[in-house]
Amino acid sequence: MRLSEFIEIERDERAERRRLADEKSYEILDRLDGVGDQFAEISGGDAVGSVSPSIFVGRAGYPNVSTGLLSPVGNENDAGQFVTDGAWYEEGVSIGDVFERRTSLLNASQTAPVETNVHDTWEGFLGVQREVALADRPVGIEVGLDGTPELDLADSVDDVSAPTGPRARANDATLTENPHVPRPVKKTLEDDDWRATGAMNYLYNRGFDVYEINTILSAGALGKRENRRLVPTRWSITAVDDTVGQYVRGSQRNATSVDTVSVWHNEYLGNSFWIVLAPGAVGVRTRRVQSPR
Repeated sequence: MRLSEFIEIERDERAERRRLADEKSYEILDRLDGVGDQFAEISGGDAVGSVSPSIFVGRAGYPNVSTGLLSPVGNENDAGQFVTDGAWYEEGVSIGDVFERRTSLLNASQTAPVETNVHDTWEGFLGVQREVALADRPVGIEVGLDGTPELDLADSVDDVSAPTGPRARANDATLTENPHVPRPVKKTLEDDDWRATGAMNYLYNRGFDVYEINTILSAGALGKRENRRLVPTRWSITAVDDTVGQYVRGSQRNATSVDTVSVWHNEYLGNSFWIVLAPGAVGVRTRRVQSPR
């Protein structure tokens, strides 16, 4: 119980500033300095050999978007750890770890229209990007850069977005090894009369998590031939979550009702999750509450 809850007390602004200064962390700034050192030797005209675990498609300028290959330059042996997936939870990855992994990825990118015949593109930069998206493990690549990598977090100031690493324009990209594509992915790729929603649910039923499906969709490798196009990463995340979520909810409609009320709780990355199960007809209600700072 605090006295300020019952009577109005004038705030001591100096004391408040001192408190905030004591609590301030410079870990992020120190990390950004480290990122600059990590990529300092890379400059325009260089051909960078690395391993690409994933891709990124931006949404700014749509329908002409920035599409890139992500590479942990200097950390090729651990490239698999830089792929965003459910394994991060199993590892207990912290917010600091997420920030470090995200900012360690070089985004070598080009600008392309989303409807750039991606359904039949296997050559050049977009072809390499597509191969990386379809593979079930990081792929060896070589990227020719047209500029020096630059780290810019300005876009995150007025927007909610994941931290990203340095970006540099790419002239071209080539594969240095043959990617391994799982059989279910080949099936959805080759069947270009299959709607994207059906292909997503098929992959989910074959054990692919939403992160993997999101990457494949983002590369324009799902859906009917005439509808295939590059999908900005943020939009593909929403599409996959919505599609798979509807499928999972639908599969539970005929399930046997629980007999008693049960409450489940977990916490991760500063979020607290509560799930309440109660007897009755199948239904889902969600509530999102922001805790006081």
